[in-house]
Amino acid sequence: MTDSVPIAFDNIEYLVGLIPVIVIGWVMIHEGARRSLILSRMIIVSLLVIALAGPYYPVTVTEIDETPTITVLSDETASMDIFESGTAQGIFDKLQDTTPARMEKMGGLRSDIGDEILASSTGDDHIIVVSDGSNNFGSDLAETIDFVSGTGTVVYAVIQTPDKNDLSVEITGARTAVLGNENTWGVEIRQAESNTTYKLSIEVDGSPVSSQTVTQTNPIKIVGFSSTFQLLGPHLITARISSGDDMRSGNNVFNKTIYVVPKPRLLLVSPDVDSPLYKVLRNLYETNTVSSLDDANLTDYKAVVLDNINGGRLSGSSIGKLREYTASGGGLLVVGGDNSYDYGDYLDSSIEAILPVESYSSAYAGSVNVVLVLDISGSISAHEALDDEKAMAINLLGDMGGDTNVGVVAYGGDAISVSDGVLPMSSHANRDALVDRVSKLKTGYGGTSMDEGIITAARMLDNTSGKKYMLVFSDGAVKDSFEDSKIEISSMDTTETEMIFVMLKTNVVKEREVKTDNNRGDYFLKVLADQAGGDFIQLELIGRLDLTFGQEAPDLPEGGPDAYAIVRLDEEHFITRYLNISGSISGYNDVTQKVGARRLVTTSMGKPVVTVWEFGLGRVVSLSSDNGYQWAGVLYSGENARLLPSMINWAVGDPRPEDGIVVYSGDMNLGSPGTVIIRSNEMPVVVFGGQDVPVSQTGERTYEGVIEPDHIGLFNLEVSASGVTLEDTAAVNYPLEYRDVGNDPEFLEAVKRNSGRVYNVDQARSLLFSDIRKNSIMASEEHVSLSWLFLITALLVFLGEVIMRRAKGIIEIKTRRKGRT
Repeated sequence: MTDSVPIAFDNIEYLVGLIPVIVIGWVMIHEGARRSLILSRMIIVSLLVIALAGPYYPVTVTEIDETPTITVLSDETASMDIFESGTAQGIFDKLQDTTPARMEKMGGLRSDIGDEILASSTGDDHIIVVSDGSNNFGSDLAETIDFVSGTGTVVYAVIQTPDKNDLSVEITGARTAVLGNENTWGVEIRQAESNTTYKLSIEVDGSPVSSQTVTQTNPIKIVGFSSTFQLLGPHLITARISSGDDMRSGNNVFNKTIYVVPKPRLLLVSPDVDSPLYKVLRNLYETNTVSSLDDANLTDYKAVVLDNINGGRLSGSSIGKLREYTASGGGLLVVGGDNSYDYGDYLDSSIEAILPVESYSSAYAGSVNVVLVLDISGSISAHEALDDEKAMAINLLGDMGGDTNVGVVAYGGDAISVSDGVLPMSSHANRDALVDRVSKLKTGYGGTSMDEGIITAARMLDNTSGKKYMLVFSDGAVKDSFEDSKIEISSMDTTETEMIFVMLKTNVVKEREVKTDNNRGDYFLKVLADQAGGDFIQLELIGRLDLTFGQEAPDLPEGGPDAYAIVRLDEEHFITRYLNISGSISGYNDVTQKVGARRLVTTSMGKPVVTVWEFGLGRVVSLSSDNGYQWAGVLYSGENARLLPSMINWAVGDPRPEDGIVVYSGDMNLGSPGTVIIRSNEMPVVVFGGQDVPVSQTGERTYEGVIEPDHIGLFNLEVSASGVTLEDTAAVNYPLEYRDVGNDPEFLEAVKRNSGRVYNVDQARSLLFSDIRKNSIMASEEHVSLSWLFLITALLVFLGEVIMRRAKGIIEIKTRRKGRT
């Protein structure tokens, strides 16, 4: 197959020589030189100059490499013990008979799959990875696959079904805790298979606090629990699981050490000393209450809380002091009420510049969930329509409202989840990530499994609430999956999900000879749209899909109790990760989040209640309801009462004092080095488990030591400097290789979106090599020189001129002779 582009030049700068040729010729003609002779010579010299510039006709030649270069990467690390051994060797032996192939092996307690792919990639080659995809060391696996794909390397994955189940347990959450505060952690249990029952036990400082029997049907389950420590210093949390369906016991126990620090000092600026907010802060923190910021020394405090303070009460010097304090690393919580935010002259003020919200009402975009289903099939590739389709999708992503949740699915021979679920567009990081992933999509080979794309999109929308939209893009070449797509649509609740079919008018439609309606792509998509009760749109490739999702703000209910239900919008943030938010508030400040801010808690209509962002080195929290005295009493009682300390703890960041020796350490995994960082006025002495740890200075008052644990257990950590010794405890848990069990879905998605495929063992043995050959399209550009054409043309012009002059001379001679006779 060949493709061509317009004429090009090796030395295009030589064409500048045409300018003096034209100028000199024009001057000579105007000075009376023979016009025909000068024009002839101008043409000849111009043709010679063009020939010297090296004109060529670039031709792109594509061909299939019949013997592609293949590397089989065999993961033989400990996490693969749950699978049958020898799979990679069998695939390698089969390939070796037909094409050049080599095999690389990984072993031990570290899975550096990304590094191995990077080392094996040579460009325009193929790498078959037989692995669970659990990458725990070195380069990021998904980013590596994206990178090598850009060099022409195609990565394939061969997955296996576990022969036996394996369970692991891990405790996640903060390493430090505040004395007397209720702190929350999560116990994460992972399993390789899909259904198991086990006993989970949790101990705090050796005393049982929880024991339960759990049935788990998902790969990962998180069990939250809380504890309050009343003694300073190191403490220990232990989680244990036991099951009869578990091949390895070494990853069934996890120890997490907690260091309890004194209550941090807070400054509360409030006219109200009887509110629920005031009582909670006085009980949990060392709180100093003032009525004005003017005389306060903010550096004495870890965080400042402004409670229902009118903007007019904050002087310019106070706001400047607060701005500098926050930018330098201080924490700030601004609580609303009937005298702040939109009721307190915050709009366009100096104090608002620090906050993650602006004090004006935004139009309600509604709770809208949209999944874009993109066609990356071979026909899209053949008609060069992928870039246009991606441009349409990226335009849509840019137009999505902040209250919209968006997912992206792509389908070709298979369907892949590009976005890993629906993501809130309130986060610009999410929006940018989706744009990046869509822009990197490549076309695959094989059929057009629209039905698989619809299934994957429907699963994304299953766990969402509010309005649901599914936009299915296609070039209309869906004959093979048409009936299956009808079946999938018939099984959906299309009254809940609005489906829009968008047909790209590629050459599949324009050039194909159409004899009956049943062969037309637009016919197929119209039938599917009619069946779904949705819409059908046809677009030229350069067109733009002009759709708006959402609705205007509904009328807000009048004031009164139980008026506005509150919901947890962000389940991943430190503040809200382990909290169950429920109930209703009777009022709120109507604000709009800023670009870069993150809404954590909202009303059911999407209005911000808790919004956060980072300001310089500091952290700022906006609570756009009140201190519990009038509107938001529900936030300070029951399960919701944990919200306020979570906001304070996040704003504070590191609750440890700034002076003296400060030690930053954490738990470790066997086989992975740990780091201890010390802030001290002099070089500290660090002892871990009775052994001295080498320490080096990395900055002003900052020192660092690296610990290489050689066995699992609990170890004493002692840090001494300036005559003071701090004692801590650190846990060394099982190797990271034992934590992630089963096949990693992110690895498989990375393979699919980069034109690779995922195979089970049987498919790999029967289809893998033929698919590799299909992907072994080698493109090269050949330069067909055109200099000879210009040289011959110049010669012909010259010969023509000579012949014409000779002929003219002969005619003149004959004419003169005839005149004499």
